[in-house]
Amino acid sequence: MAPPPSTGQTFLYWLAIAGLLALGAVLFVHFGLLALFLEQDASRLSLIILAGLIIASGHAGYCSWLMDKEHKSAQSLATGAAPPSADAPSSIAIDYQRAVATALANGRSVADLVNLGTDLQQQVRSGHASGWFIADLMIKLGLLGTVIGFIFMLNSVAQMETTDLNAAKLMLTQMSGGMRIALFTTLAGLTSGLILGVQYQLLDRAADRLFGVIVTAVDTQHPMHADAAVGPTS
Repeated sequence: MAPPPSTGQTFLYWLAIAGLLALGAVLFVHFGLLALFLEQDASRLSLIILAGLIIASGHAGYCSWLMDKEHKSAQSLATGAAPPSADAPSSIAIDYQRAVATALANGRSVADLVNLGTDLQQQVRSGHASGWFIADLMIKLGLLGTVIGFIFMLNSVAQMETTDLNAAKLMLTQMSGGMRIALFTTLAGLTSGLILGVQYQLLDRAADRLFGVIVTAVDTQHPMHADAAVGPTS
């Protein structure tokens, strides 16, 4: 297994994936595969799936850019290079540090701070659930296209009332059209789901590392908060 990307380099890894996707898109058009999809998939589901892939990939890129920005803020907090002030730009790390400091100043116990750790996990993974949902939706749309294709095939068989040779040729033509719908939508759905899964897996791993950096940074300032912060990760 390849080593995880270094902290703060998530966007660079996403750019590498996006570059491969762009190359694949150029080849996809150059070799006439896009025209083939347009011609053979009467349901147009495969095109909807491919459009969803482009939009979701853009969202993953935006999330990876935000992730690197949050990593930079957390590392600054950890090194003490830029102590947060009242008018400092908001970030997950700074907001969490302020929340912990306020809670401890108000006399809350370590056990009471578990909710802050849970909220932190949700913040570092913000938007990822939607991405995984879209990836799963791509696969399900592909399976839906498979069902639609088989319905087309069965419908062509049900409409055949004679054993005339011309009618049989027409039936085979209609059956092949249904099969093409099934195959093209399944291919588009599975491929898009896998590609999106890779991107959001990259984001999830980066979010786990960001959580660790933030907890470590805050723990150096508030040691008694260590057990509470680690609790939600189990």
